[in-house]
Amino acid sequence: MNRHLRAAVLPLMTLIVACQGPGPGPIHYGSDTCDHCRMTIVVPYFAAQLVTRTGKAYRFDDPGYLVAFVTSSQVPEENIHSIWVNDHDTPSSIVNVRDAVFVASDRIKAPMDGRLAAFATRASADAARSAWGGRIETWDTLVTRGNP
Repeated sequence: MNRHLRAAVLPLMTLIVACQGPGPGPIHYGSDTCDHCRMTIVVPYFAAQLVTRTGKAYRFDDPGYLVAFVTSSQVPEENIHSIWVNDHDTPSSIVNVRDAVFVASDRIKAPMDGRLAAFATRASADAARSAWGGRIETWDTLVTRGNP
């Protein structure tokens, strides 16, 4: 890339990245601790994050603890930038909680017995509910009702 084009593109790319705001960071399984229970996060199928407007990431080992943390108002709602969960079927894929579909069931063995799993699609959640029983939930119903 010639230097004139690079000089024009670099500020544009910086602006694009800056406008996106803070996003979820990596979770270091086996060393990061849950910001709710302080246990080490080891199971990626259930991991979650809350990111503040300043970019601070709170990490959780269980989606139930994420719900408990959010409903406790430890971080005021106006300071929350985004909230993310790992897709239970593909834990390397993170999903915004507004787009996730949750399954709540006593048969889900989440790390801290949260009985909750998150999925990227309704079809995946329906398949899990068929296997585990329970019910389909949205983020809004979980936060309104509290931990399942």
